[in-house]
Amino acid sequence: MERHWEDAELLWNHEPKRFANADQLYGLVTECGLKAIMGVLDNNFFDNNLQMPSNQEHKVHAHRICSVYTAFLQGGHAARYALPFNTNPFEQWEIDDRYANREHFNHARVYGHRGAALQVKDLVDEAKRQQELP
Repeated sequence: MERHWEDAELLWNHEPKRFANADQLYGLVTECGLKAIMGVLDNNFFDNNLQMPSNQEHKVHAHRICSVYTAFLQGGHAARYALPFNTNPFEQWEIDDRYANREHFNHARVYGHRGAALQVKDLVDEAKRQQELP
């Protein structure tokens, strides 16, 4: 997740802006970060042999991970790891956007995804401070 964040920030701060690639990486930051927290809360979340979630429902990308994550939290740690946003900021994000023309990306779209990814990064950073994540 950190690598995706660092690369996204390089692209975000690049002149001229590299919105399309930064947007893709902000989605991956969100997806990886939320899945990392889900792994903290459930030791069986990841199939360690395959390095991916065990449950088929959890094998989703950023556009669906927010709702999957919210449902997952119903178990107990909801307040501690609750998403700080009420609507899914990645609803219009698709992993296949990596093939989209860069003209489809603008400051407003990527700014919203960047803000949401930063909030997820903050949750992961808190889990690290609590020594729940390496």
